[in-house]
Amino acid sequence: MHAFVIRCLSAVSICGLVLAATPVAHAASFNLTKGSPTGMSGVSPFATPVDTTTDLVFHSAGEAGGWLMSTCATDSQCTSLSLPREFGTDYTQVTLIDGTQRAYFVIVDADGTKEIATAPVTFTNSVPTLGTTSRLGIQASAGQRAWGVPDSIVTPEGLVRLYWVDNPDKGSGNFQPTGAQRKCLTTALGRKGAEQLASGKKLTPAKAKKAAKAAKKCNIPASALGASRSTESIVSATSTDTSGTSFVPDAGNRITGGYVDSDVIQAKSGDWLMLLSTGPGEPPQRLFIATSRDGLAWKVNRKPLTPSSFNALDPVAVQTGPKQWRVYYAKSPKKTPFANHQIVMSTLTR
Repeated sequence: MHAFVIRCLSAVSICGLVLAATPVAHAASFNLTKGSPTGMSGVSPFATPVDTTTDLVFHSAGEAGGWLMSTCATDSQCTSLSLPREFGTDYTQVTLIDGTQRAYFVIVDADGTKEIATAPVTFTNSVPTLGTTSRLGIQASAGQRAWGVPDSIVTPEGLVRLYWVDNPDKGSGNFQPTGAQRKCLTTALGRKGAEQLASGKKLTPAKAKKAAKAAKKCNIPASALGASRSTESIVSATSTDTSGTSFVPDAGNRITGGYVDSDVIQAKSGDWLMLLSTGPGEPPQRLFIATSRDGLAWKVNRKPLTPSSFNALDPVAVQTGPKQWRVYYAKSPKKTPFANHQIVMSTLTR
């Protein structure tokens, strides 16, 4: 989960546990190499290949705000271009079975309401253009938390499935300040105090009182204080046909336990693979792999892909071989989980 987006509860998600008896794919050994700098800052990258040596990477602009698209050569730094507002946030796209491409992204209205939208997308000399945008009815109000970061995949049957982060607990979850709120908190509480509040650690009565005053001053809801263990889950919806323009929520949760930021890197019948990260409420965030036979019942591999010496979140992958992927993810220092994110490139092998 990227640290500067306040996620919310989706109105169309259906909560419940996936039956544990459903079979999952066999466990396998995965290895992720040490990430190499790309020169990109920010969070929520999405990558799509241009050719065998170049990717287009959509991502936030970090401390500067806004969203960018970078052209990344696999053996060099990336070059960034700004994106128009109609691309929304948390961009993702798929190639449909008819060969056309369709984008999915989050639109934030003036009142703070968030909704997943879709539009056809075409590329001319690697420059994307969106067609008519339509909203999918997958939305969350401004006051709700822990929601978003959609991931799209085409199923073996040719349908589109969307995965996103949800949180059944509207009033808790983990506080994730905006840039302005982070500066305000740091001024009021000091860096360590602001990080403790943002991490969801329990506060002493004295610190809680001080934090309450700071929250009011910084326009932060009282429900953000005293946040505890991550309660995020990953849910999904599947399209009614191969056009990927209308969706029905899939019953239950795909994954529970505070995991976020899913990226399905393989949707092969009987052998699905997903990259994901732990939530920011229990830092440091770390990357994991999950397996499934049908894309609905998932099992998270207990062995993390990244060490505990830094925060790793928002993974996305481009397949480069039968058992190999180029992975981009956001990385931040362990002591500053909500700031200083840099996007790195690494290789995942199975």
